[in-house]
Amino acid sequence: MATQPATDLSPHMACPACQHRVDLTGRRVGQSTRCGACQAFVVVTRSKVRGELPAAVAAGELTPEEQREVGEVLERIKLRRIGSATRHAELYPSWVVFVAGVQFYLSGILAGANLAALGDVAGGKRLQLQGVVAYLAAAGLLLGATLSGLGAALPAGVGLGLVLAVPLAFAAHFTRAQHAAASAAREAGAQPAPVVLPLLVGLILAIAQAFALWFLTLRLEGPV
Repeated sequence: MATQPATDLSPHMACPACQHRVDLTGRRVGQSTRCGACQAFVVVTRSKVRGELPAAVAAGELTPEEQREVGEVLERIKLRRIGSATRHAELYPSWVVFVAGVQFYLSGILAGANLAALGDVAGGKRLQLQGVVAYLAAAGLLLGATLSGLGAALPAGVGLGLVLAVPLAFAAHFTRAQHAAASAAREAGAQPAPVVLPLLVGLILAIAQAFALWFLTLRLEGPV
C-alpha cells in the first residue's frame, strides 16, 4: 500500500531576504524572529503567513530593540509601496539635487519637485519655500555685510568658510529630505528627469550674481 506524503500544517513564512522557510510555531502575528538560514530579521505579518497563528500581540510586549527593528522594517515596506506606486514618475537624481546646492534655492526647488512627483505635494512645496526663503535671507545678510564693511573686516578664511558652509548645509538637507523615497521609486523603475536645463539655469544665475556682487563692491569701494 502506497504511503501518502505527510502534509505540514505548521505555520510558516518565506524569509524576505533568502526565501528560506521560517517556522513560526509558537509565534504570533506582529512578533519577530530570525531566519535560520541567513539570520535576517523577520516581522510576522498576517499576509505572509501560511497556516494559522494567534492574534497579534501588543507592542508593549516587544523589547525596545525589537520595536526599533520592527519600525525599520515597516519603513522599508512603506518606501517600497511608494516606489511601486510612483514607478512611472520622472525624478531628478540625488546628485543633481546636491550639486544644485551651489544655488541652494534651486536645490530646494528640485527636491520639492521630486517629493511632489512622489505624491507628497505639501512636503514638496514646503521644501521649495524653505529653499527660496533661505536664499533670500542669505542674500540679504551678504548684502548687509558688504554695505557695512563687515565682510571686508573678516579674515579671508572665515569669509570663505561661511560662503561654502551655508550652501553645503542646505544641499545636504534638501538631498536627504527626498533621497529615500526617490531611491525606492527608482528601484521600482522611475526614470531620471532631464537635468541639463535646471543646471544651466543655476550656472547662469550664479554667474549673474557674482557679477552683481563684484559691481556692488566696486561701486562702494571704488576702483583699485
